[in-house]
Amino acid sequence: MVIRPDPYSDRWDYSDESNQQAFINYDNGLQKMIISVGLEGENSDGVVWLFPIPSDPNKVAIDVVKNLPQLSGEEISKKAKSNLDDTTKFLQMTQIYTIPFVVLFGGGYVGAPHMEGVGAPLEMKGRGIEQDVIIYEHLEKEGITSEIITAKTATGLYDYLRNKGLKIESGSIPVLDNYIGKEYSFVVSWISSSENIVSAQRGVFVTFPTKDIYFPMLPTSVYGSKIVPATIRVLGYVSPKVFQSIKSYTKTEYYIDSYASFADDLKNFYSGQSRNIKYTKIEVNMPSKFLTEDLWISNFSPLKTYYSTFVANRPVISAILLLIISSLIAGILAGLVVFRALRKNIFKLGLFGLSNCLAIFGLLITTALISTKEKNESIKPLLTEIKQKGYSWKRR
Repeated sequence: MVIRPDPYSDRWDYSDESNQQAFINYDNGLQKMIISVGLEGENSDGVVWLFPIPSDPNKVAIDVVKNLPQLSGEEISKKAKSNLDDTTKFLQMTQIYTIPFVVLFGGGYVGAPHMEGVGAPLEMKGRGIEQDVIIYEHLEKEGITSEIITAKTATGLYDYLRNKGLKIESGSIPVLDNYIGKEYSFVVSWISSSENIVSAQRGVFVTFPTKDIYFPMLPTSVYGSKIVPATIRVLGYVSPKVFQSIKSYTKTEYYIDSYASFADDLKNFYSGQSRNIKYTKIEVNMPSKFLTEDLWISNFSPLKTYYSTFVANRPVISAILLLIISSLIAGILAGLVVFRALRKNIFKLGLFGLSNCLAIFGLLITTALISTKEKNESIKPLLTEIKQKGYSWKRR
């Protein structure tokens, strides 16, 4: 949530946000989060940005980074589908009877994989100490000032904001009441030197302990029907606990970035990772008034990411497995139709299917070794009796 003084009415107003970007690295109960917002309009004088953190202020650390993480790569389900499509086309081309269908209806290969890139700005300003508000840390860096505070009462927090130059009345921001007096801290930031804020992107880097991954969404609800797109990228594959009112507006995708380059001030965020970085991208694009809760994210990989990652990263092994499975199924289905004698022996039908992996020669050898004719021992005594009575004859 961003607020600014209104120069025309001697009061305050919400500063329009164009977007929100968050980058999160969660490991062993410790969350590292870089948050950046884009502000509409160039004038950032007097703008104050604050967001809650679900942690004891003594365990919260803040920093300001000059650059945002650069994450790109391929979406794993799209990459897996592309690999499966290529494998299917290859297997189809190995069979003569499928070639006309592949040529006529097969279409081209899947286009360029779904790639994504990143970027977002941050801007702010203010200052102060109030009764019932405790400032635990004050940081001035890269033209931005940030503070970690706690508020025992709503009155104390409003007094603190008034000292930032905001003509604000007590109770005028009811969304803050959800955090005041509870186990939450606030991170408050503003631009203290506009000379250092030219075109470079800035982000507030917060580190704090938490049981589940956290992103503050509720404060954005103050914008009402305005849509403020939020993009959250979490290192690793995780499962967001999407609440009911935003389900239809939320998209979760899973990416893998083969190589990530990062500036020196981001080394602590990445924790040494630089290759094959897996991350989850969560996009929320909806009217702000539907953001009735904060977003919590479980540090567990959904099942679909396991097989998608396997197919995406191991196309050759996936192709071999697909060939074996399809051959088994084809052999069993064809055998049930052609070989009546083997309908009760699915194992032998499966062998016929597997032998097809070795082309026609493997199929011929398997057919020669496995009898496909039905043996009926009960008819032998009857044939012997017919011959003895002279009812048997030989074709000349």
